[in-house]
Amino acid sequence: MNIGFGILLDIPAHNFIRQLQWELQQVIGIGMARQPPHVTFKSPFEASEIEPYTEYLTKLAADTPAFELNLDGFGYFGEQVLFLDVQENAILTDFHERVLQDMKTMFGISPDPYEGSNVKFHASIAGFQQAEQFQAAQRYIQRYQPNFSFRISELGLFYYLGPGQGWIISQRTEMAP
Repeated sequence: MNIGFGILLDIPAHNFIRQLQWELQQVIGIGMARQPPHVTFKSPFEASEIEPYTEYLTKLAADTPAFELNLDGFGYFGEQVLFLDVQENAILTDFHERVLQDMKTMFGISPDPYEGSNVKFHASIAGFQQAEQFQAAQRYIQRYQPNFSFRISELGLFYYLGPGQGWIISQRTEMAP
């Protein structure tokens, strides 16, 4: 099974992304993601069982004071992915590095190539198979100037259902106050 960890967005940021996904679906026909809007802090990895990771996530959340997250403007990975950009944040980076270290020492899981010094924190909005769809989306979003700041309050364990099925949140857990 494949699982990963993400920061769940607050209500305004979540609703903005879902509304924009709906609009892009209506205008361009991109399809909507099944998983809720989030910021990945541990990329998906292979696991034989889920329980040790749910326990880890619960402890991590209880031991980590909530911190500020700022989403400001749009970003892109080539012409394939549109996202809300997460502003650089030393606390988020330290949190990410702590999780990578824990995963290595506790579970023998090495960082993904896009983690550690290569990480680009973001909240995905849409993925594109065709350049024309990406370009249409890029033109459409020019009407928006998103900027969200909030204290993170929830972490989620994401579980991959399989090809064509997408991801779900298997567990949600609250951060320490």
